[in-house]
Amino acid sequence: MAHPYVGVTGVTTIQEVDDVIREFYNAGYNMDSFHLPMLGFLVSYKTLNGRETKNRRYPKFKNLRKLLFETRNNVFTVIHYNSREMNTLADQINTVFDGLYEDNLCNALQLNIVWPYIRQVELIKSKFQDMQIIFQLSKKILEGSSVEEIVSRLHDYKGLIGHVLIDPSGGRGLKFNLSDSEMLYDTIKKKLPDLVVGFAGGFNGDNVYKRLKSLADERIRRTDFSIDAEGGLRDKLSQEYGDDLLNIKKVRKYLGNRSNGVIE
Repeated sequence: MAHPYVGVTGVTTIQEVDDVIREFYNAGYNMDSFHLPMLGFLVSYKTLNGRETKNRRYPKFKNLRKLLFETRNNVFTVIHYNSREMNTLADQINTVFDGLYEDNLCNALQLNIVWPYIRQVELIKSKFQDMQIIFQLSKKILEGSSVEEIVSRLHDYKGLIGHVLIDPSGGRGLKFNLSDSEMLYDTIKKKLPDLVVGFAGGFNGDNVYKRLKSLADERIRRTDFSIDAEGGLRDKLSQEYGDDLLNIKKVRKYLGNRSNGVIE
C-alpha cells in the first residue's frame, strides 16, 4: 500500500545515511508515522554500468548495497533511476534490484524518465510484484502538456504506479508554482484517487513550513501528500549541476520546520 512520505534524496555515504536517519528520528519520523521517512538513492544508466560521473549526488553503484543495508529498514528506501535506454528499461531495473529486492533492502523505485514505455513498466511489475513505483512528473513533461493531457497519460499506468511526484525542479532547487501544481494535484486526485501525489522543487528549511501551510490550508486542503528535497539541502562547490555536498544542518532545519502541525 502506498503511503505519503517526507523525503531526503541524494545520500552517498554511510555517514550521510546515519546522519539523515538520526535527523528523521529526532524530527519524530519512523516507519509507523503517517508520513514515512524516505531516503532516496540516485542511480543512472551511467553509474549502473560503472562509469564515472561528476555529479556528487550519485553513489558508486558497487556501494549501493552497503548503503541500503546501513538503513536497517528504519526508513522507506527508494532508488531514483534515470536512463535514456528506453527499450531495455526492465532489464536495467532487474540489474539494479538484483539481490536488493529479494533481501528486502529496497522495494521502491522512482522513474525519473519521460513517459517510460508502458510495456517496460509492466515487465518491471511482473518481476517485482510488490514494487512501489513513483512516477516523476518532470519539467519536460509539465511544460510540454496540458493538465488534462498529463492526467490522461497517467491513466495508462493505472495499476502499475502508486505515487506521482510533481517535480519541475529535478533536483535543481527550483521552486514549483503552487497554483499550477494545485490544479494538477486536484485533477490527478479526481481522476486517479488511489495515487499518492507528492511535491518537489526548492524545499529547504527556510521555506518548507510556509509552502506546506499554503498547500494544506489554502490550496489542496489536505495533508496526505508527499514532499521530497534534494538540491535545497546541499552546499554548492561550483555552479556545475551536482557539484555540491549534503549539509546535515540544512537537513535538520528542513525536517524540523517541515510541519509545526502541518504534516506529521
